[in-house]
Amino acid sequence: MIQKYNYHFTCMTTPCQIVLYADDRKLVDQVAREIEANTFRLEKKYNFFSDDSLIAEINHRSNQRVPIDQETRHVLLQVRELSTKTQGCFDITVGTLKQCLKLKTAAEVEACRRRLKKLIGSESWQIEGEHLCFANPQVQIDLGGVIKEYAVDQGAAIAKKEGLPALVNFGGDIFVNHIKPGGKPFQVAIKNPKKPDEQLAVIQLKNQGLTTSAHYERSSIIDGKRFSHIIGEQSGEINILSATVISNSVLMSGIFSTSLMLNPSMPVPNDLGLILIDEELRLHQNILPRSKYRNEPRNL
Repeated sequence: MIQKYNYHFTCMTTPCQIVLYADDRKLVDQVAREIEANTFRLEKKYNFFSDDSLIAEINHRSNQRVPIDQETRHVLLQVRELSTKTQGCFDITVGTLKQCLKLKTAAEVEACRRRLKKLIGSESWQIEGEHLCFANPQVQIDLGGVIKEYAVDQGAAIAKKEGLPALVNFGGDIFVNHIKPGGKPFQVAIKNPKKPDEQLAVIQLKNQGLTTSAHYERSSIIDGKRFSHIIGEQSGEINILSATVISNSVLMSGIFSTSLMLNPSMPVPNDLGLILIDEELRLHQNILPRSKYRNEPRNL
């Protein structure tokens, strides 16, 4: 008899949940262990804040041409392709600016960011064969907006390989395989960005990835001023509190949801599902019938 199994662990400073459906408990346990082990492997390898990670090795390089393994090359090529589609809104070299958060005053942080911002951007790094190449020794990369999403995609792929319906949820970055036994789709709630314990809408997913980016998620307070983990100034016609994107991969959704927080008017591929929530808690979206959400929206 097919049953639902829940697994929980914490990785990448995030609560991680795996929901699997199967009639074989031994297989389910094996898949859950494999997903968990792979997630911890990725955290160790790509942790921006760890001194013994690959990212630390890259950022503290002595040469501007760094050899990289096939997995890292694969991830970075995807990032470059998707970053280009965001017109540069998504930029892994914003890691260069994170060193500014070690300063004591808001004025110092802002001055540091202005100085280093001139060095970052897609032109500051390139993939040449099996090497990652930098234009300046001060440029650093941060895959914090990439690796958790990549880990969710990989976790879902592990479950899919065994033919298991699954929901993989790492801190709200979600991928679902198939549908639930009985033919029901998986349902995911969209949070109220002003009151994250409340929900504004519920959407149905099948073989899709979803992420939500919001300024309420993580931030640092320095000298009384709040600095969001999403670095940049928002532009566009509306001020967005959160951006939810649905696509065929969590990596793609994550890159676009982060970018839409900076530029809600940014052109996006037609096959992406979007839910943007503004300061009045209005939903600007392209996937839900009007009866499914509150307030008057503007369809995208």
